[in-house]
Amino acid sequence: MLVVGSSVKEIVNLKAKLAEKFLMKDLGLAKKILRMRISRERKDVVESVTSRVREKVLKMFNMADAKYVNVSLEGHIKLLEA
Repeated sequence: MLVVGSSVKEIVNLKAKLAEKFLMKDLGLAKKILRMRISRERKDVVESVTSRVREKVLKMFNMADAKYVNVSLEGHIKLLEA
């Protein structure tokens, strides 16, 4: 399970509550998930996908020649839990 949040205190509290209910191991900071590199720069909201994976997906959908741009999520947009 990958735990993400804007407050380290909240993340620590959540992990403590989960550890009370489940046998778990903390693997530390994640570097990659699903072949995506995780960026911890505060200005980045959406994790950047490595170029190798991006190229593979574009080839899969016959869009290898398509142009792309990096788009940041607006700062005022809040993601909600499902």
